This record gives sequence, structure tokens and C-alpha cells, in this order.
Amino acid sequence: MAGVLTFDNLRPDVFESGQTLNTASYNLLFLADPTTAAGGGVSGVGAILNGRVGSSCDIAACPQGATGNYLAILNDGGVNFSRADRQAFTLAGFDYSFIAPVSGLPNQNWGQLQLNGTLSDGQVISTSLAFPGQGSDGNYHFQSASLLAGFSNYAFTGLTFNACIFNDTGACSNSLDFPAFNQGQFALDNINISAVPEPSTYMLMLAGLGAIGMLSRRRTGKFAASTVQGA
Repeated sequence: MAGVLTFDNLRPDVFESGQTLNTASYNLLFLADPTTAAGGGVSGVGAILNGRVGSSCDIAACPQGATGNYLAILNDGGVNFSRADRQAFTLAGFDYSFIAPVSGLPNQNWGQLQLNGTLSDGQVISTSLAFPGQGSDGNYHFQSASLLAGFSNYAFTGLTFNACIFNDTGACSNSLDFPAFNQGQFALDNINISAVPEPSTYMLMLAGLGAIGMLSRRRTGKFAASTVQGA
């Protein structure tokens, strides 16, 4: 049930909002930026990029440190994760980075990665993480996420990632009223995600363990009886 999404089994590609990518039993739905979504339009918001090939990201300042492919969310878009079998799932961790629109920007905290998880009863649990700053080489690098236990312990039916950018008022925004102007961009990799079995599956597992225990006791009883008879 547990696994790590690395995207290394996928070929580099680009995706528009509304498209769905299926990988390792998960559906990734690409979401348009708020302005495009409000107008019912379609925009380019996703890409599978090869971190070992510098030319795969020749405009934006893409992160360093990827050993293979990673998922890039661009132009203020987002991505929603759900399981193809509709089971709930948990998120234990992932690597992430800011994708600056151009290289050479000052090293500062430009915004946050936002996570919104939907529970089976429709309740939404949210958290946010500050984007890592630049390294000593002036580039952005992947960093492991530090999730609060209260978030990683939930079982979600859907999980959305998007980014916000700090505006002049200090608020972190990416909305119709306060757009991020295509600067809300980020990369994800090594997503540690696990399906949660349905209660009926647990019951079958327990029944199987019970049957194994009963068989083991019977074998032990037979062995003891034969030992007494042979004494």
C-alpha cells in the first residue's frame, strides 16, 4: 500500500489544466490558475521535467538536486492527487522547491506551498510550508517537507497542492482578486504516499490472521499428542 512517487517512470511531458495524469495508482488532475479557471479557459500548468538535463528548464529558474524526473507546477496552477481506486490515502512527506520565473532574483522568501486535503466527510484540512531559499550557488534546491503530525495523520480522499506569493501588503495570495502573476510555481518529488485499506479489507486481513493462528494451534496440538504417544 505504501510507495514513493518519483516520476522517473514517466517521460518528460507538458500538461494543460483539466488534463489528468495517472501514475502508480494515483490520478493527478492539473488545475488552472484562478483567473483562467474563472473564465472557463485552459492554461499550461504542469510538466514532468528531467532534473539531469539543464535544457529541460531553459526559461524559469528550476531547482537543483533532482536525481531524475520531477513534477513542475507552473503559471499559478495547481495539482490534485486522488487514488484511481477511490481509496483514502495518507501523506508522510515529500521534497519540494520554489520555481522562480527568472534566474537572478534576490534571495528572499517569495511565498508558500499550500496543501488542502479533503477528508471522506468533505472536511478540508489545510497547511502551508515556506519555500526554501537559494543555496550558496544562487540556485533553488529541493528540500524535504516538515509536515505537522496533525496533517500527516489524516486520511485524505483528495489532496491539492498550489502556491501563493507574498504581495505588497505582506499577504500570501494567488486568487482572482490578488493574482500571483505567474510567479506561483513549484516542484514536487519523492512523494511518500500510502493508500489506507477499507475497513472490509482490515476485516479480511484479521480473519486471515485468525485462520493462520488456529491452524498453528492445531499443528502444535497434534505435535504434542504424537509426542505423548511416542513416550
